[in-house]
Amino acid sequence: MDLLQTLGPQAFEVTFFLSFLLLLYSALTLHMLMSLVFFSLVYYTYQVIGRRTAKYAVPTDKYVLITGCDTGIGHSLAITLDDIGFSVIATCLRGEGEGAKQLRKAGSKRMHVLEVDISSDESVANSLKYVENECKMTGLWALVNNAGINFLGDVELATMKQYSHINNVNNFGPLRMSKAFLPLIRKARGRIVNVTSVKGRFALPSNAAYSMTKWAGENLSDTLRLEMKRFGVKVIIMEPGHFGGATGCLNKEGIARIRKDLDEQWEEASEDVRQTYGKDYLDEQFQAAIASSSTSFPTLHPIMVAFKDALLNEQPQKRYLTDGSNGLYDPYCLCARLYSVLPETWMDKVVDYYFGGGPIADALKKEA
Repeated sequence: MDLLQTLGPQAFEVTFFLSFLLLLYSALTLHMLMSLVFFSLVYYTYQVIGRRTAKYAVPTDKYVLITGCDTGIGHSLAITLDDIGFSVIATCLRGEGEGAKQLRKAGSKRMHVLEVDISSDESVANSLKYVENECKMTGLWALVNNAGINFLGDVELATMKQYSHINNVNNFGPLRMSKAFLPLIRKARGRIVNVTSVKGRFALPSNAAYSMTKWAGENLSDTLRLEMKRFGVKVIIMEPGHFGGATGCLNKEGIARIRKDLDEQWEEASEDVRQTYGKDYLDEQFQAAIASSSTSFPTLHPIMVAFKDALLNEQPQKRYLTDGSNGLYDPYCLCARLYSVLPETWMDKVVDYYFGGGPIADALKKEA
């Protein structure tokens, strides 16, 4: 134990994971183990053959509309796709903001930068007129629903106004865009790529308001994929792991938004709720959000690789769960993969191990 404490928290994570694997191994009979190895080899072979035989479209004369290009994933994707030959329509919440100016400066003549608020019916309708005029002959090859806002807050603390706002952006925004642009996408027999999150795959404390919108995005995508098959339109889910430090979620503006949201929660909380949670609880959540940026993957390169495949592969994957983190593995993606195979009781313990704790949990343990 002294050695593990010396090595730090990463050693505890590795020890926990190895112990789980050892427990799983001991529970398997030799026959089951051989079956597991066989099916693993078959799956690996299938993946290798799929990659080597994949056919890719040519980006020339193909239009891609990306939402949320002010910063982060959307901003990087707009530049990446422009560089490889796509005609990019990059939408920004602030048409004259710094992000939009950088895109106009860095992009080629094929780069179009529009101001679009995906939470506004009128704004989306205006953008549709522009896009229809640009690609009425070819149709729209792809819509990337990337725009969204990060949020932190317990179910009991988050306000109904906050729930409503985040749903209008993260949930109804992609729906609003998809409904508006589907006729153009059907014309090109193109695709929709919905950026959800690894947090749309499992439950996390203090993330209900955010994760419920991402779970909704997962279901919307799966349903729309089934409905669009008859038209030759593909619907793909992009699930980034721990990349918060490399996106706009935890930049200066993102951190200020989290602080503002937490302060609003405290101001509107009842006296009973304040006494139950305490101001320290919200302050610790804020500090944890800042600290998490130091453990995320430093760049967006893995996500860009996944996007290229999603947009050019003639047979793309249904979903791209992309590991981040700067450690040995991404604990968020690990939990996402375990969530569908472990019993809820076990999964609760795994999530509590990685993401539980805090002043309230510590106080309850002391009382017990």
